[in-house]
Parts: sequence; structure tokens; C-alpha cells
Amino acid sequence: MDWKQVLRKLEHSKYWDEAIEFMQDVIAKDPNNMDAYIAMNYLLMNLLVEENHDETKHDYYEILAKKYFDESYAKFSDNPEYLYFTGKTAGMSEWFFGLEAEDVEAMLKKASVLEPDNLVYKRGSYSCLSICDPKNVELINSCIKKILEKPELLDFIRSKGAVGEYLLEVHFEIRNY
Repeated sequence: MDWKQVLRKLEHSKYWDEAIEFMQDVIAKDPNNMDAYIAMNYLLMNLLVEENHDETKHDYYEILAKKYFDESYAKFSDNPEYLYFTGKTAGMSEWFFGLEAEDVEAMLKKASVLEPDNLVYKRGSYSCLSICDPKNVELINSCIKKILEKPELLDFIRSKGAVGEYLLEVHFEIRNY
């Protein structure tokens, strides 16, 4: 069983501390594993923002979130895949990573600049647009429609585990896939 399957089971069972320890071990064994960092960043952010957790450990989780973000950003800040998935994760509550909203926007825009033909990254950069402008809403919806028509793009998003599930539901409106 690969590490993504183990992590998925731990997350679905809400074994947060075990999942964190497991991912620390995965990263320690392979410190250049971008996917492991993406998964760890989301695990910690999701735990801090969305999940019920032991409040006595909140500060510890926050320290870990900042640590793993800082480590991963130093390694992968020129990788569009990392920028997109971590940018979307950071957007949940950017201050846990020590960021401002503008930093998150910059990450998403940079991913799109680095790979301008990637519709997923383009959709990420459109997150920064005002939805008060009907032209922007049309642009966003058109991009989502194109992504939904490409199974390989949906598989790419799904390949990221929990963060992929979150993005498909929240940013692409795919539920119960």
C-alpha cells in the first residue's frame, strides 16, 4: 500500500495525530517529495480550520503548519503544481502559513504564468477575480466547464488526495464523485 492510501485511511478515520506522524515519516524518508508536502500542508490546514481537534494541541499544529509550509516553499516555489495546490490550501486561512491574501494570489497567478495552458492553474488564478463583474463569472464558468470535460484534469486533481477532494467540491462543484 502506498503512502497516499495509508494517509487517506488515517484522514477518513480522523486519526489526526497518527496522520501527522505518518506524514512526518514520509517526508523525513523522502524530503524532496513534493506530493508529500502538499498533503501535509493540507492535512494541517484542514485540521486547524475545518476539523474538531484537541484544542490543547492547536498551537503545536499551527507551528507544524508554518514549519512544513516554509520547508516546502523553499524547495518548490517555482513549481506550478506546488504553487497551485499549496496556494489553494493557504487560501483557507493563510495566516497559519504566515501569509497575507496577496501572497496567496501571487502563488496562484505564478502557477498560471509558469504553465499558461494548464486550465487547472488558470482556474486557480481566476480565484483572484471579482465575481461582481459578470465577465469574470463567465470566464470562471467557462474555465470550469472546460476542466470538467477533460477526465485527465479531474484525475490530476484527484491524485492529490484530500486536497484534491476539497478542490473538486469547493472550486469545481463536483460532489460525491
